[in-house]
Amino acid sequence: MNFTLPEHQLQRALKELQAEQQRTALLSQRLKQQEGELKRLRATASRESNSRLMAEEALDETQDRLGLAVSAAKLALWEWDIHAGTVFLSERWGEMLGDRPLPATWTLDDLMSRVHPDDATRVREAVQHTLSGASERYVVEHRVQAAQGWIWIESHGIVTARDMLGEPTRLTGTHADVTVRKTAQEQMQRARELAESASRAKSEFLANMSHEVRTPLNGILGLTRLLADSEVTPEQAEYLALVDNSARILLTLLNDVLDFSKIEAGKMAVEAIPFQLDRWLDETAAPYLVAAREKGLRMQVRTEGRLPPAVIGDPGRLRQVVTNLLSNAIKFTDRGEVELAVIERGAQGSQVRLRFEVSDTGVGISLDKQATVFGAFDQADTSVTRKYGGTGLGLAICERLVRLMGGGIKLVSVPDKGSVFAFELLLALADDETLPLLRRAQVPADAFKGLRVLLADDNAVNELLMRKMLAQMGCEVAVARNGREVVARWEQGGLDLILMDVQMPEVSGLEASQQIRERERGTNRRTPIVALTAHALVGDRERCLEAGMDGYVTKPVETQQLVEAMEAARKGTAVVTAQPQAVSQPPSGTPVQTSIDAQKLLQRMGGDKEALQEVAVAMRADLTQRMALLEEALTTRNAELARIETHALKGSLASITAERAAMLVKALETAARQKAWDLFQRAMPMLRLEARRIDSELADLLPPQ
Repeated sequence: MNFTLPEHQLQRALKELQAEQQRTALLSQRLKQQEGELKRLRATASRESNSRLMAEEALDETQDRLGLAVSAAKLALWEWDIHAGTVFLSERWGEMLGDRPLPATWTLDDLMSRVHPDDATRVREAVQHTLSGASERYVVEHRVQAAQGWIWIESHGIVTARDMLGEPTRLTGTHADVTVRKTAQEQMQRARELAESASRAKSEFLANMSHEVRTPLNGILGLTRLLADSEVTPEQAEYLALVDNSARILLTLLNDVLDFSKIEAGKMAVEAIPFQLDRWLDETAAPYLVAAREKGLRMQVRTEGRLPPAVIGDPGRLRQVVTNLLSNAIKFTDRGEVELAVIERGAQGSQVRLRFEVSDTGVGISLDKQATVFGAFDQADTSVTRKYGGTGLGLAICERLVRLMGGGIKLVSVPDKGSVFAFELLLALADDETLPLLRRAQVPADAFKGLRVLLADDNAVNELLMRKMLAQMGCEVAVARNGREVVARWEQGGLDLILMDVQMPEVSGLEASQQIRERERGTNRRTPIVALTAHALVGDRERCLEAGMDGYVTKPVETQQLVEAMEAARKGTAVVTAQPQAVSQPPSGTPVQTSIDAQKLLQRMGGDKEALQEVAVAMRADLTQRMALLEEALTTRNAELARIETHALKGSLASITAERAAMLVKALETAARQKAWDLFQRAMPMLRLEARRIDSELADLLPPQ
């Protein structure tokens, strides 16, 4: 049977077949695309797998290197899980401690129990700073308890994990054993302290030796001057002049060594007292105006700006610096000029900045030597020492003194053209209450009217001089002969001020001051004490201040000097002292015609001729009595008696302006201390002669009988 589909069915079947073929083709195309994507994914996976393997290998290599570095550095790794409160430490930590050879996990409390008690606070603070973000890294050195004792650990760490809120959850770091390094540092510190102690001991020794040598040297100067005033041949006069010049040079060198040693030993004090600037400038420059003129040089003093009338500083140390610079300028200048300039560089509130300059047209200093001129014992050229002399300490002392006063000294110099030394200081301005005191030419009769003063002095002549001076100032004066009487009188009360002689029998002035200050402790009571002393050497002042005194005045006492010291002590604003003065020397070629300066003594007594005559009578009696006691001491070889009498006589002679005799007695005092009876015996005839001259001149001051 023959079956044939209708045409329309055949067409529909053909269309369905074509549609199926298209779907098959599309599926085939999609399959090919998926196969391609699969290949790409397989390739990517292969590459990523290779990269991961390489990264793992690199990480393993880095870890190996890190392990080798940590091992080589002998570091212990640690990791602190903050939430768990545990710290993992590597094997090296156990090796450090010597009792845990394997890695271990510690609690934080266990670790802290190993930390030295003195270091625990520092460790906790370092941790807290790191956790709070105040410090980026945790770095601290501390001690921990090991099997063989305490070892030093240097610990470093950083935050390595944080939670979702940013709070630290993990710290990682290292420990290093730095015991050897710390031990070396401690040994170096001890060595440095020993060296500094040795340096201080050396400086103190030099200071003491310079002090001791200067005392007999002053005696040599006095004896030389007395011999030069006696009848000597021209040849002997020439020899004495050489001795005198050599002694002066040696005294200058000793003064330099003493000052430098005190600076090095840290015992050089800088004062803060008011002084009148224009008067200070005149007094500082005056001797060098003469010295420059004698050498044929021009010297000028220049001021610039608005200089204040008075400032607060250390006039003595400032003068020491400037005079040293002026002395050098004149020494090293053969022609031309020298200038001292004080320049105002501006005010800063209650302070003023002053610039001090000393310039010259002298030999100058080469550039390569300028950096060393301020060093101790250094000079710009060895030929300088041969030509000009000196130790090279002067500029070193200047540099250190300026530094102590808060400044710095600078040098500008051109060889064969000259030099300029300059420094600046910031000084406080003196207040209005201080200026009248500084400007007072003569003390009004009632300046201290009604002031109740206890005068402590065991020397009759000094006592009379001081009583007259104080009476002219309006003071009510009580007298004590020794330190024990001073303390007893002070305990009775009613005193406004004590003038205390330093060296007195039974209890010294220093001891009496210490006793008074000790008994005042814990009370509101404080009596001003001003030292009266013949000790005029640098360093003696400090002993008085350390004993509790408020001021320091050297004998022979000048009225203005005493007023300033008393006023400052009463106000408690500043310690006014008299700077130790060098041995006064008469101008070369000027004959000394009298043993005392009657005019100066009259001025010291305020022009009171009756008081002058009272002093003359008292001094003649005192001189006769003490000369007899010195003769007795020489005959019996009684060193203690000789020492006591020479010290007392030295003070009274200085008080009546008998400077030559005072210096001679000072030499006798030194001989008595050393029990050098041959020297004592040779000097006594000169003292007898000088005593007769003094007695005669004192007698001339008395009215005719």
